Amino acid sequence: MSENTDNYTIAVAHLASALAEVWQACQARYDHGRGLGTAGNLPEALSYALGLAAVTLGLDRDDHGTVIDGEAAQRVAAEALVCHRPGSWEADHVRALTFPPDLIEHTERPEHTERP
Repeated sequence: MSENTDNYTIAVAHLASALAEVWQACQARYDHGRGLGTAGNLPEALSYALGLAAVTLGLDRDDHGTVIDGEAAQRVAAEALVCHRPGSWEADHVRALTFPPDLIEHTERPEHTERP
């Protein structure tokens, strides 16, 4: 197995663990009697995490590093997130779930980010 495959496998395991933690946090604060969650929910957290990942990677910026606003930011970020397999059904789900990056607080652009 290559180092990249090992890194990918480890990263996916960390992602699965983080998703399980989010679900458990939501479940712990869920009022079953009223059918109401008081600590968020997994779909919302996943959506925000995808948007936050795009912001962290600088995927919501144009070629000059300027942050893109509005619906275009979500489209650009989502397309960049799925660039490794854009025609897949999974990519369609990522596109639909990606939280609008322009609604997330931005810090300075990470230096290690390369545009796909």
